[in-house]
Amino acid sequence: MEFLDLESVYEHLEERALDYKYLHQIANVFQKVRDEMHKKQNVEEEKKAQWEIDVFNFSIKENKIHPLHIKTNDKGEKVKYPTYDRFDNFTYDYIIKRLNSTSHPLLKARYAHILWFSPKKHGKYSQIAIDAYLELIKLYEEKDKAKPKEHFGLDILNAISNAFFLSLNSNDEKKLNRAKSKIKRLIFDFNSESSSFFALRARLTSLMLNQKNTFSKDDFVGMDKMCHKFAEILQDSHKAITMLELGEKIDEKLGIKRDYWKKSIAERYEKMMKSTQKTNKFVAIKFCQDDLKHYRQLKDAKKIEELQKIYDELKDKVEFKEFKMEINLKQYIESCEKKAKKIAQHSPEDILRLLAVDKNLLPKHKEMKTFAEQLLNEHPLQGIFPTQVVDERGHNVEHFSSKEEIVFFQMLRQYGLHLENQYLPLINAILFEALKEKKITFDSLMSFFKKYSWFGKPLKKRIQNREIAYNWMNLLAPPLSEYFRQMEFSISAREYPNLVLCIDSLILKIEGLLRDLCNYSGITTFFQTEDKQGRTVYREKDLNALLHEEKIRKLFDEDDLLFFRYVLVEKMGYNLRHKIAHSLIVFGEYRINFIHLLILMLLRIGKFDFRKKAYDSSVETENGAKNNMTS
Repeated sequence: MEFLDLESVYEHLEERALDYKYLHQIANVFQKVRDEMHKKQNVEEEKKAQWEIDVFNFSIKENKIHPLHIKTNDKGEKVKYPTYDRFDNFTYDYIIKRLNSTSHPLLKARYAHILWFSPKKHGKYSQIAIDAYLELIKLYEEKDKAKPKEHFGLDILNAISNAFFLSLNSNDEKKLNRAKSKIKRLIFDFNSESSSFFALRARLTSLMLNQKNTFSKDDFVGMDKMCHKFAEILQDSHKAITMLELGEKIDEKLGIKRDYWKKSIAERYEKMMKSTQKTNKFVAIKFCQDDLKHYRQLKDAKKIEELQKIYDELKDKVEFKEFKMEINLKQYIESCEKKAKKIAQHSPEDILRLLAVDKNLLPKHKEMKTFAEQLLNEHPLQGIFPTQVVDERGHNVEHFSSKEEIVFFQMLRQYGLHLENQYLPLINAILFEALKEKKITFDSLMSFFKKYSWFGKPLKKRIQNREIAYNWMNLLAPPLSEYFRQMEFSISAREYPNLVLCIDSLILKIEGLLRDLCNYSGITTFFQTEDKQGRTVYREKDLNALLHEEKIRKLFDEDDLLFFRYVLVEKMGYNLRHKIAHSLIVFGEYRINFIHLLILMLLRIGKFDFRKKAYDSSVETENGAKNNMTS
């Protein structure tokens, strides 16, 4: 349909606004008019059309407004569209005029809600928007009954959510009670033939449960039975489990405790596990784990034993598909070797200073996050679906589902790719050349630590009434001595070194170093808990907890912290602390890469300013810049 001016669009929308499934489609109508006005050089009408485009391109869900697009410009700054920064007083005058002139609830809701979020915010706009949303629900319900497969229930869900949260945020008790009443009616009486029936019922029930101080105990009366009956008739086990979980939470609200919910959930997971055992063992393992979790909560020893056997069988038979991509690193490795030969001509101290503080030797936190965000912007589907990390034994060990978690997952993934392909070749080359040239030896490294690090600092700890003096040089010497012995053998015999003892020992020593650093820096390294009898006990925090302490950011910058976490504790990373402590890696997995990263880690932990000595050097880094190294 062609529109020649704004008036014709206004008239059309008064009659047909609900014909547009999405609001950005209305924006597209105004866009055509804007382009036509631009051709005719009608500047005023072109401006008005652009304002309409902006108004309808905002996304408003649960009374929160979001731009349609967020991108990064060439300066690395975030650019949003649409934004209120594009609006001036003429814009707001126009939107107010449109609000007053329209009678259609969809348009009224949009204009009033946009004004509510704007600098022109006023209580009257929230009231107009709420009334319009509630009126819209009636219209959408009529459409849903006429066309139950068209998902009008999702439009109802958006309208009632906006009305509810807008009432709540504007402290309008009368409007809030209307919205609450409408929510409960929709949960019980919405069209059961609608394709949106499950989504609407489940999400509105969740909304009620999440608003702890808004809905009273009486509001939930009868909802447990509704969840029970609905779950029984649902053929989709995932949907049935959702309703059973909601029913269990409703029982908690009502002060009722029944095993029915967990038992029914467990039965559904068992059904899904059995249906996928032959076709997809990987999926069956996940269902088996969820099933076990619920039977453990029910303390059903017989089912736990039965499922544990099935789980062990499944994880032994699961097959992982491997995807490979070959990258020709020959030229890059040759360039790394040339740089390493140049660096190896410097003194031992200069080389060790370089390894201790050069920011170009490891991936940077900011760059990895930018890579992750760019990847998700270019391939948005990768940011939609939850991701799981599965260990070598087929166990799901970590989940990434929220937007922040998925960005972090991709960030760790980028870190690993860059570390393996770009940074480790140079780190290895520098250490190999320095070893071959006898520039880095056991004696030169220990001398460096003694002179510049806090490892030789006399420390004390009390065990009951006894005071024990110690320093870390004595504890680090054995694994480092073993490293140099093995590497000397490897270079001479051209055989792969046996790195088991030095890697095993250094991992645990590094945890101790970090724990002492935290202790001496005022970071609490223990926590209070209760034993099985409810008595107070104290436990040491594990390394993962220490590396995520807020105060540790004052000791190390975000680049070093990401390096420590990736190598030591991140399940998406090398996770060496866990794997070594639980003997989860075999001989062939003790890689030279690991020991070199641990030595780099020691140097970076050692630069902590205990003795206020300076690491100062003029060694050229890989990008040719001079490096001033100060601890």
